[in-house]
Amino acid sequence: MILITQTTLTLLPIILSIAFLTLIERKILGSTQIRKGPNIVGFYGILQPIADAIKLIIKENNKPNKTNTILFTLSPIISISIALTAWSIIPIKNNSPQSDTKIGIIIILALSSLSVYTILLTGWSSNSKYSLLGSIRATAQMISYEIAIGLIILTSIYLSSSLNLSIITEAQTHTWYFLPLLPAFIMLIISSLAETNRTPFDLTESESELVSGFNVEYSAILFTLLFLAEYTNILLMSALISIIFLGSSSIININHPTILAIKIILITYLFIWTRATYPRTRYNQLMNIVWKSFLPLSLMLTTLTPSIILITNAPS
Repeated sequence: MILITQTTLTLLPIILSIAFLTLIERKILGSTQIRKGPNIVGFYGILQPIADAIKLIIKENNKPNKTNTILFTLSPIISISIALTAWSIIPIKNNSPQSDTKIGIIIILALSSLSVYTILLTGWSSNSKYSLLGSIRATAQMISYEIAIGLIILTSIYLSSSLNLSIITEAQTHTWYFLPLLPAFIMLIISSLAETNRTPFDLTESESELVSGFNVEYSAILFTLLFLAEYTNILLMSALISIIFLGSSSIININHPTILAIKIILITYLFIWTRATYPRTRYNQLMNIVWKSFLPLSLMLTTLTPSIILITNAPS
């Protein structure tokens, strides 16, 4: 019963945060484009996410002909389930049950890899060439950037000598890792944009080419689940960046979950600001960035970091 209560107290704020993140994003985008954004439903549009949720739930759920009905229905459910399960590994504070996971980073990377399969199954089960093409693009993009993300995270593992997210946090008592590993920090933020299919790397949703990508045949509640999974992954990557490079919930000698929440908000704002600022790249540019720039740089960092640690700690 205690475990169920703790799980509910962890996931409920996350679900509410995801819902209102859509409102915050629309408000920020409206502000950058000199318009108001949602402002009708509730006080300054604060009830807009609830209205959107009700609308999508009561809408008719249409399916194309000759779809794989089981996979078509299960793919969005599995997608949101994987995203929320990954959140259960994030230590909100150091004495939370999740902080005892000794291989937290490995579990999160494994769950992130599983989400690739849900996108591929989503496009294939729709029985649409547009959906399939969009899912193949998304799969190639996510697999490519997962390699770079794994190598970048490896540099912080070298410094902390642990896969435990709480120990990585405690190792940053004196200095956050983004200072000595600034190139890795920048590459991780850019790779996170590509991993979550966000602008300027939202090639799976190129309207002129793919209509809406792998989710084009989805509507109503199933589309909502895919939409929520995307925003869950945005918050998850923001939390992971905050823990690995920004000291999680600690600052100076203060340790509180509110500090982690502020860091997540700032990184999420960076995601939204990037969407409002930069145009969409071409697919060849997207792949050139990871294979010709990020991969060689991340390999160099994973080689140099342990070498510098060994030289620094060597007896004189």
